[in-house]
Amino acid sequence: MPHFLDLFVEELRGAKQELLRRVLTGEESNEVDRLLHQAFIEEWRDLPDPRKEELQVVAVDSGRALRRYSSGAFMYITRAIASSSWGKSYRNMMFNSHVVASASPQIANMVGLRSEFCEHEAILDALNDSDDVDVVLVDGSLYGRINHVPEPFNYRGERDLYLRFMDTFSKLVERCRQRKILLLGVSKDSIANHLTKFLMKRISQSILESLESELSSDQLTQLNDYLGSSVKNVRPLMNLIRDLPLNKQQYENLLSLVSELRRPRPDFSLISAWAETSGYTTPIEPFPDVPLFKYEAKNPRDYALRRFASASADHPGEEDAFEEWAVKVMEKVFGLPAFVTVCVKLSFQDTPLRIDVPASTLGLPDRMTDLKEPKILDPPPDKLMQALALLQAEYGGLDLYNVWLVQADQEARLPERDVTNLYEPLIEKELRISLSPLRRERRARTAFRRSAR
Repeated sequence: MPHFLDLFVEELRGAKQELLRRVLTGEESNEVDRLLHQAFIEEWRDLPDPRKEELQVVAVDSGRALRRYSSGAFMYITRAIASSSWGKSYRNMMFNSHVVASASPQIANMVGLRSEFCEHEAILDALNDSDDVDVVLVDGSLYGRINHVPEPFNYRGERDLYLRFMDTFSKLVERCRQRKILLLGVSKDSIANHLTKFLMKRISQSILESLESELSSDQLTQLNDYLGSSVKNVRPLMNLIRDLPLNKQQYENLLSLVSELRRPRPDFSLISAWAETSGYTTPIEPFPDVPLFKYEAKNPRDYALRRFASASADHPGEEDAFEEWAVKVMEKVFGLPAFVTVCVKLSFQDTPLRIDVPASTLGLPDRMTDLKEPKILDPPPDKLMQALALLQAEYGGLDLYNVWLVQADQEARLPERDVTNLYEPLIEKELRISLSPLRRERRARTAFRRSAR
């Protein structure tokens, strides 16, 4: 069988059949699953009534393309469009080429950062053009943008990209705060697990409390310390658990707890498995579990000068001014507000969305550097409920999760055929060169042309 179906069936019917079924359906398999299911149901809430309002809306999305050539160079195109409810669009585009000098993940990270940078620029253009904006919708996570690795990319003209990215992002967040604009990031396929980790912390404490009569205070303290340290060094923890005087059920519960803490499932997984109605999760301000906010926020000047020393090479004769600007940008980064995140299912048949909102947009004072642990917002802020009601009113079904963002997506996306048939011929014509793709890209293009016949 050329398609390996016989081997696939053997795998499917093998010893892991039961495990596969549970993983793919979210079915409970142990006490920790049962506790997590119960805890999730307690945090699942009914949606507010849809509220259709005459609001001025800006929605932004971006498209990108990355091509590699036999010369050793790569070329990227990033573009973004901010569509407005008053009928005007604001476009931004960036294009560049470099000789490959980095691993593929860093190149992909740079192009992704460029795309989001284009989005910031397009939104700021819209806000500069209109004083009456009520809502800004961004396709993708806002909270995720602060988790980009602050790195100087090793390409001329790109070394300070992270700084420019965070400068525009900080301006966008602050502009929306000043003008009381509702700034929302909407993610369709999030792998974040902020709520899961929060619930697992509760469950961990519950299981430890159930063992108080079995274990000494020293054993409980040691177990709690290991479980609270992200369970990264699992061998000492497992050695400790094996030596504890536990019965079989207690031992299995601890093993299940460790397994879940080591690999907490995404929040979307809980919703898909256990949400029986449309609704939303209790909002949470996630703790920024990244080294940037853990260790570097105390001295933004030292961090900026140390981290981006090489970026000054792109500013010959202006090194001092660049360094002072870099320090100011990092000061703004460390002054960013916390972000509120909530998962919402606008229809029982649909998949969840994740919504990110700056705390400052909701009138909350928390900053990223203020948080020492995740913070549950119960009851939810009124302005967040207004946002959920707005999203519900603009929901158009499985293929139209938000009318504004779908429109921006359609206008911004960059199909491969456009790169091949429009952009590359223009490059060849204007530069009077011939672009030779890598062998694997030639095969991909040949397959694409055949499928299009």
